[in-house]
Order: sequence, then structure tokens, then C-alpha cells
Amino acid sequence: MTEISEQPSSFAENPQKENIIEVDGQSYIQLDDSYELDKPYQPRRKYAEKTVRGVVVGRGDNKKVVPVEEVRKLAALHCSYKDMSTYFGVAEGTFRDHFRGEVERAREKIKHRLLESMIENAITRMHPTMQIWLSKQWMGMGDNIENIKTDTVLPWLTEEDDLLSD
Repeated sequence: MTEISEQPSSFAENPQKENIIEVDGQSYIQLDDSYELDKPYQPRRKYAEKTVRGVVVGRGDNKKVVPVEEVRKLAALHCSYKDMSTYFGVAEGTFRDHFRGEVERAREKIKHRLLESMIENAITRMHPTMQIWLSKQWMGMGDNIENIKTDTVLPWLTEEDDLLSD
């Protein structure tokens, strides 16, 4: 269905009357099945060949060329070995044997970039939520206040409060 706003010349030239439907105060033209769009639904495709530079994996008919840069990108997204091997059409064990170093390096690089941005947010931008989270993770600070020496709750809780919590 199309909304009526300004009718193009093709509607004025067409002697057939289209069905006009009104929905929620808007008028729409209902076109019959023989109406064709100006553009085809699927555009013409152009096929070409390209050379891929990468690591040759597999033997015989199962040989595949796996681009190392694509492996690094997928590893940076923390895709699993199974997902990456399926994407490239290679057995998981074979993929793991050939690209373990690249995958681990890319994952570590992302972890370091994330850590750098967290520290920048906490220190440079003075983001309090990030400061609190980092202090809990790195310095062992937390919300629960406990006496470390005896592992008992500090004395400001009374015995009545302790009995009520049970």
C-alpha cells in the first residue's frame, strides 16, 4: 500500500481506477497484483575473482585460504574457536593448531585496550563508577565491611540485629 500525496503522471495516464482504502484517517491506494515496480527487486549482480592472501589450511580438496587479518578481527570480538572455524569452513582442531597464537594475541590486545580505556575513564575523566569498580577489583575494597583478623562482623551490629537476620 502507498500513501496518496501527489499522484505521478503514470496514475493520471492510467484509465483504470485503483481501490482507495482509508485507514486511520489516511487514504491509501491498493494496487492490484499486476502492478510492477520501476526497479527490479533483486539488482543485477556482477561476479569477479579476487586473490586472497592468507594461510593455507587443510589437505587435498579441503584446502582453504584463511586471511590472518580476518582471524585477528574475529578474535578481537572474542569469537570462540568453533565460531571462527565454522566461519572459515575449517575443522576446529585444525583452525586452533594454525591460529592459536594470532587469536590469543588479538584477545590480549583487546583486553589491554579495554583496561587502558577503563583507567582513562577513572583517572582522566574522573568517572566515579569506574573508580569504584576498579578499587573493588584491584584493591580488594568492597561493600561488605568485615574484620579481616577474625572474620566476624564489626561490633556496631547488635546481637538483636544478628538474631533478626537469621
